[in-house]
Amino acid sequence: MGASRRLMLAAEAPAPSSVSEASSVFAKVGRDIPLKVVPRAERRAARKAAKHSADAATGHKVVRTSSLPARISFALLAGSISGSIVWNFVLDDSIKKSIKETLGATFLGDIYVVIAKKVEETVKPFTDPSRQKLLPDWPIPQVPADTPPVPVLVLDLEDTLVHSEWSRKHGWRHAKRPGVDEFLETLCQYYEIVIFSQNYGAEEIVQKLDPKQCALHVLSRDATRYLNGAHVKDLSNLNRDLKQVVILDDDPAAYQLQPENAIPVKPFTNGRDRDDHELKDLIPFLKALASERVPDFRQVIGEFRDEDGVVRDLATKYGARVHQLEMQKEQQKKKGFGGFVRGRMSHHPASPTGGVAASGFSGGPHV
Repeated sequence: MGASRRLMLAAEAPAPSSVSEASSVFAKVGRDIPLKVVPRAERRAARKAAKHSADAATGHKVVRTSSLPARISFALLAGSISGSIVWNFVLDDSIKKSIKETLGATFLGDIYVVIAKKVEETVKPFTDPSRQKLLPDWPIPQVPADTPPVPVLVLDLEDTLVHSEWSRKHGWRHAKRPGVDEFLETLCQYYEIVIFSQNYGAEEIVQKLDPKQCALHVLSRDATRYLNGAHVKDLSNLNRDLKQVVILDDDPAAYQLQPENAIPVKPFTNGRDRDDHELKDLIPFLKALASERVPDFRQVIGEFRDEDGVVRDLATKYGARVHQLEMQKEQQKKKGFGGFVRGRMSHHPASPTGGVAASGFSGGPHV
């Protein structure tokens, strides 16, 4: 009988009540001497002694069992991930282009092409929009099937419609920009409104901002394209005609792919400012842009650009143009019938509005 088996039998045997019974129990398990009980202190001392002996044998050095190939593989993996992050999220396009041209002129050109393609495929889910069509095909379920397409108004959320602040006492708090209710309720009659946020969780904010559901769509960060260190709102993925799309945003980087469709707005950064009238001032222009059936919004927006190509104070410029039109109409009325006849008989009749249509756009109403 093995030693382990004898130990099990000894443990299962009932405690002997006398010396004679104890002798018979030991005889059954094949032993004449009872097991020696080692005190706990001695067991601890023995373990420490064994450990010191092992340390002395190895020179007090930690013996590592990881192999060199495993360490090399880990280093390559870490380097690949770091390189992908730097290439796609740190370097801008100009630096990337310079690197491509430099490597392309060397023997590393072909290797670079293969590696770059693999890296692009790896990071694509993190840099591209989550889907190709950000909006459903027209007509959308919310409107009758025979409704013709309407223009699209894309609105930034943060610092355009609301200003968000966080404090330890109150957590996140969102202040609506003055005039936002009138802005949404008026323009939803002319546009398919899309609220586009660069952050996650926009739906919860929009539910409180727009209880009447004037906005038909809400898009968040997963619908953006990461480019040049910014989350870009690529309007080409909206599944709509870009000629009929206009975007309002306080961040030029957000519309860097389609700046010709953008109307910049001043950022709303003070939630206590009740004198802000940025949104209210833009209502007349946006109403006219949609109601005049302009074939290409980008051309009209371009009329208000400064010499450096940036649109500034569009509402003010548009208001001045409309005022000029009204003054010309008043002067035309004062001329009376005689002025009308002279204008009709002229070989090159002057435009009664000086080239400005009733809407304030050049060239008259667009059909």
